[in-house]
Amino acid sequence: MSRPSLRARRILRAAAAALAAALATSGAPAADPAACTPADEPGRRLLRIVAPADGSPRALEAALDRAREAPGRTVLELEGTWFLDRTLELGPAHAGLVLRAGSKGALLLGGIDLSRADWRTAPDGALEARLDPVLLPEGPGDLHLDGVRLEPARHPNALAGDLRSGWLLTAPGTEGTRAIRARPADLAGIAVEPGLSVLIYDAHQWSTNLVRVARIDPARGLVELADNVDWHRLGPGTPYHWLGSRRFLDRPGEWHFEPSSRILALRPSEGGGLSGRRLVAARLDTLLRIAQTERIVVRGLELAEGSPHGSDRAMPWNQIGGGAIRVDASRTIALCGNRIRDVGVGVALHSVEEVLLAGNRIEGTAGNGVYVGMPWGGRPSRRVRIEDNAIAEIGHRFVDSAGVLLQGVADVRVAGNRIERTAQFGVYAMQSRPNGEDAIRRVTIEANRIREANRRTADGGGIKFFAAVQDEPMEAEVRANWIEGTTHLMVGPNGRFFAPDDFDGRRWPQPIAWAIYLDWYARGVTVEGNLSMRDYGGVSIVNGSDNRIRGNLLLDVLGAAFGVDDKTPLTTGRPAMAGNRFEANIVRLERPGSLAVHIWDVAERPGAVFAGNLYGGPALGPGSFRAGPDRLPGGRSVGDLALWARSRYVAGPERAGEAGFRDPAALDLRLAPDALARRLGLPPIEPRLLELLARGR
Repeated sequence: MSRPSLRARRILRAAAAALAAALATSGAPAADPAACTPADEPGRRLLRIVAPADGSPRALEAALDRAREAPGRTVLELEGTWFLDRTLELGPAHAGLVLRAGSKGALLLGGIDLSRADWRTAPDGALEARLDPVLLPEGPGDLHLDGVRLEPARHPNALAGDLRSGWLLTAPGTEGTRAIRARPADLAGIAVEPGLSVLIYDAHQWSTNLVRVARIDPARGLVELADNVDWHRLGPGTPYHWLGSRRFLDRPGEWHFEPSSRILALRPSEGGGLSGRRLVAARLDTLLRIAQTERIVVRGLELAEGSPHGSDRAMPWNQIGGGAIRVDASRTIALCGNRIRDVGVGVALHSVEEVLLAGNRIEGTAGNGVYVGMPWGGRPSRRVRIEDNAIAEIGHRFVDSAGVLLQGVADVRVAGNRIERTAQFGVYAMQSRPNGEDAIRRVTIEANRIREANRRTADGGGIKFFAAVQDEPMEAEVRANWIEGTTHLMVGPNGRFFAPDDFDGRRWPQPIAWAIYLDWYARGVTVEGNLSMRDYGGVSIVNGSDNRIRGNLLLDVLGAAFGVDDKTPLTTGRPAMAGNRFEANIVRLERPGSLAVHIWDVAERPGAVFAGNLYGGPALGPGSFRAGPDRLPGGRSVGDLALWARSRYVAGPERAGEAGFRDPAALDLRLAPDALARRLGLPPIEPRLLELLARGR
């Protein structure tokens, strides 16, 4: 822990400016924008607290009590390493407080220090200690050694860096939610014991759940589950692995906890003992909670090594709740320049107004990086800015997650963030509740760099909008984002994982992985000036209406550049798609078998039209356009540009040719003076996108 770098200080100054702008335009009560800068705040008293050698949080809690005397004039500065055994709470009496790290840094750990426990070497060579039931009544939620998360012992083991390894597949006959069928070889050596569980995908391979095992019937290959939930429906041929047995503790970097004996066993990743090392047993879902207050600034803290649950315990999934930093029913809050790592959910904002989340680094979450939304029956979150954050390695346990998840929000801006290696989505705006209370309104997603989204599911993408119920237009904008390397993880009907580049427009099922994905009732979204580069798919609309896809660049897609899927006539009570328009986009096909447009349409009239798009690249050819069932002229499903241009989906000239980028190999996508795209009147490349590319070179 040291003084923030020059880049970090610049980010903090940018965050301060963004906060000032947000407050100036909103009319919110004035929080001091300078609170997001390293400089001391004038007119405030400084309370400086240094952690004791044992990391006890009692002095920190006492300092928070002292700050209540005059919170609006107080800066509480922390230094050192603190082991939190309960959540730090900031409430109405703390309104106006600035909580920040000192020059030597402040590390808040969400668990218990076990380095001084009575460790002994077991006959199998693992280190063992008996845990105090008072300190850890449920056992460790997770285990971290010297800041590195250790893996719970599992079977089968996975190869480092290979997400397709270390899985078993459910056998035929698996259905419902209460049991799975296992192949006989996969039950060899498995016996029910306290803590035995499976981490298992649902039938669609969209989500995972950690479920305890109740009974095993080897003769029938039946594994009965104790606590799966109704929404997590199971099916044959989906991945799972075992957890929770000491027999699985067979390699360095793993640990196991036995609930009945309360014995924790581990194999340190680098061998040897624990002398001089920090071992944290995670306990807290939330390290810092801000509730029913206003004008709070949290700056420069490191919050780490908390529970992987990150959810309200009454709801066994991670879409709401938790959060290393959780903010409830509060306004004018600034979270600036913090680092959050190895927790369940990074930041959770519930029913908030006027919040700035800027310059933070969030990584290694079990679920979402950032959640913004509302509790059931609560109030939507409004006027939130999520800017210039670095978010990476998201969703290692609960794959139905996102770098940034929005649910029940209005007037939200997600801009300038770098979001990398997410389990399912980079940014996901989701209206999923059947009563429609969690509507999405006026969301802007712009100038973000999103890389390697959807690494762990069969259906995901870089940026997604979803609405479960018919609703008013979202009035949302997706602009100038650079999305690259969107991929997938899916087992096919043959019992093997699809290869990352395995696409076949004639085949179903196969992975769904779009750079930008407007799903179900998503309506009134403008997608303009974005770059999709080496993604499994480019831009897709599934059953949505009144969306505009304009001026985007789609380069070297693995599958289809554009997708339209209109199944609405097959669903009782759903109106057909209408009012979608793809225009003035540039598509370049590099790979044999990739498609410019892929449509599945069972409606009487087209739900989307195309006009003024430019298609090029060496793979553009006689099979680049597919519209089924048999929707192209002459009752054909596949054709070239000429056939496509005569189809019912084309409302204006569609052309072939090279756009005329200056140097695409060097990511210089500026148009040359005599570029074909200029001559055809296509819109200029978004300046914010060119800035992103220039920084990425």
